[in-house]
Amino acid sequence: MTRDLAECNGSRRDWIYRATATLGLSALGVPPLCDRLSNAEEPPPAAGEPERIAKIEAQAKHAGVTPIGVSRTTHFLGVGNASGPFRKQALEICEALGRVFLKHLRDRGFRVVYPDRRLMVVVLRDAISYGSLVGEAPGKDVGGHFDLDADRLVVFDFRPDQGVGGTAERINTFTLVHETAHLLTFNTGLLAADPEPAKCITEGLATYFEMWRLASKAPVGRINQPRLIAIRDALKAGEPWISTKSLMTEDALFDDPKTAQLAYGQSWLMMYHLLSSRSIWPNVVDYLADLRTNGRGGRVAMLEKHLGPIATLDDRLRTLGRDLVRGL
Repeated sequence: MTRDLAECNGSRRDWIYRATATLGLSALGVPPLCDRLSNAEEPPPAAGEPERIAKIEAQAKHAGVTPIGVSRTTHFLGVGNASGPFRKQALEICEALGRVFLKHLRDRGFRVVYPDRRLMVVVLRDAISYGSLVGEAPGKDVGGHFDLDADRLVVFDFRPDQGVGGTAERINTFTLVHETAHLLTFNTGLLAADPEPAKCITEGLATYFEMWRLASKAPVGRINQPRLIAIRDALKAGEPWISTKSLMTEDALFDDPKTAQLAYGQSWLMMYHLLSSRSIWPNVVDYLADLRTNGRGGRVAMLEKHLGPIATLDDRLRTLGRDLVRGL
């Protein structure tokens, strides 16, 4: 997963525009990625960081993305040509999400911990810088990405293109939270990168956490209303329900604009079910542990080993989806 192309081809930014306009996500206490300096003293460099920074600097210089600045928090390393205050605020949001991410999963029995190195976040000034660094213009559908091969998050500031306030700041925050969830998923012992898990598992976890906001008192794990609306709208438009078996085995569903938003929505629904049902938490913990250490055992077979027949799970998710949609 060098690029999060499913997010791009699924027109996620268009989806965010609709979601924020419909639901007023700014009212959830979304803290804009604004130019505010943190009062916290920045921690010192750690072993190996100069080499990691030098590698990014070389790539950035070759791409004409300069000047490069560096910021640090306890668990994150920010590098890029974005302003210092913007870069620091981005890392503060990553750090806060990390605390919530670890506690929420530990409360459910998962053994998740930070690695012994800071996680890399490349924070860029604008879409032009992003396109230069990754070698492809982002267009209107790209909101940053988690690079699984390089194990780093790359985001950019939407405000130079969209203007300060409103949608641009909500997209900044939404993108950062969703992609940081990917970064945490693969760096805290929850999932392994090789072999890469089913897209519905990785995106299910990211969408499960994506509505978290630093200033909101709402807990993680609540209903992701925009994803639920995507399910409702897709089914109202006559799109067939994607069977859980297909969702587990056909990653291309996330790349096809015709099925992408329903695939993301159903992936959220599945993870919502698995992480909301206290009685099955031990099974889910064992399933993801087995997936991490023995991921080549077959996607469907491994899921059924821990969670029972996939057809039964599919029936439960259909029923849950219908019940939740009725409550919209």
